[in-house]
Amino acid sequence: MLDWRQLYRSRAALERRWRDPEGEPQVQRIEGHRDSVYCLDFDSSRIITGSRDRTIKVWCVKTGKCLATFEGHAGSVLCLKFERDWDIAIPNGEHSDHKIAPTEATRSSEARGFMVSGSSDCSVCVWDLISSRNDKDGAVEIRAEVRKVLRGHAAGVLDLRMDDRWVVSCSKDALINVYSRQTLALHTVLRGHEGPVNAVGLEGGHVVSASGDGKMMLWDVETGERVRVYEGHERGLACIEFKNDLILSGSNDCTIKLWRASTGECLHTFAGHTSLVRALCFDPKTGYIVSASYDRSVRVWEWRDGDGEGSQQTIAGTSSTSGWRGSVMNVAVPGKPKGLGRLVREFRNLHASHIFDVKFDVGRIVR
Repeated sequence: MLDWRQLYRSRAALERRWRDPEGEPQVQRIEGHRDSVYCLDFDSSRIITGSRDRTIKVWCVKTGKCLATFEGHAGSVLCLKFERDWDIAIPNGEHSDHKIAPTEATRSSEARGFMVSGSSDCSVCVWDLISSRNDKDGAVEIRAEVRKVLRGHAAGVLDLRMDDRWVVSCSKDALINVYSRQTLALHTVLRGHEGPVNAVGLEGGHVVSASGDGKMMLWDVETGERVRVYEGHERGLACIEFKNDLILSGSNDCTIKLWRASTGECLHTFAGHTSLVRALCFDPKTGYIVSASYDRSVRVWEWRDGDGEGSQQTIAGTSSTSGWRGSVMNVAVPGKPKGLGRLVREFRNLHASHIFDVKFDVGRIVR
């Protein structure tokens, strides 16, 4: 049985820490790559990173210890995604991708997971992740084998997404390739951008692509047809998040925009960064957005969907009534759905150079 009181106290404490402008986070630094770290992903027990040194490393979340190093690319590893918590066995013996907390499950003695990585060598590597438990001391060993190398791009692979059916890659060659996850055969190539496709999102059979040409496009994966074009940023796009019919885009115009995927409406603009917005992570359940910029800051924003009529007009600055220093305010405009977006926290001086990727969960931000 869950201890609901303890659970509530823990969640309330975490919420206060997210919002406390005076609170300093505990910083754990992980070092081991020989060059810049371009991408990362993490689950309940491990962080996986890709680097300019052409390697992929697996780290323990709690200790920061390097658990494994994989080599397979001939160029910088620019992007990766993996099947989270692939080795957690739920009570009926199946495996889960983020569906159950590790405290309610056990680590399987041996299990196989799935990972894809993209590189400046123009390839996508498909990996089998293998975790095995030592029966004597209980230690878990992580290994990886390259199942297949996909060579469908003519330039560097800049971003990747995957779900149960598809693996989607985008490239500096302005193309988006969609592969069947089961067979790894090329399903379709999405063409339409006039510049490098820097980021993609995948949700519910649709792909969203963001390009240096300043446009964002929505595609139907099954048919390969372009459904919608979103325009509003003043310069090229660098990153996107696509979840629950919401698209979040970051641009070289230093802003972040939130869009309704199904209608094409821009719901809100978050202003505050002073350089290119390089990475975004979004949790629609909590409404938290974490952004990382070439201005070397990491910012935490909050979005709340409104109800009733009215929409927002973006105003950057300081509100004496709300106390949102450097936040974004809203002015209602009749006739459109309204929402509320604001800056919650800002972290500076934690990195000496550009931040290329960021991810977060309820208790940590990894960048």
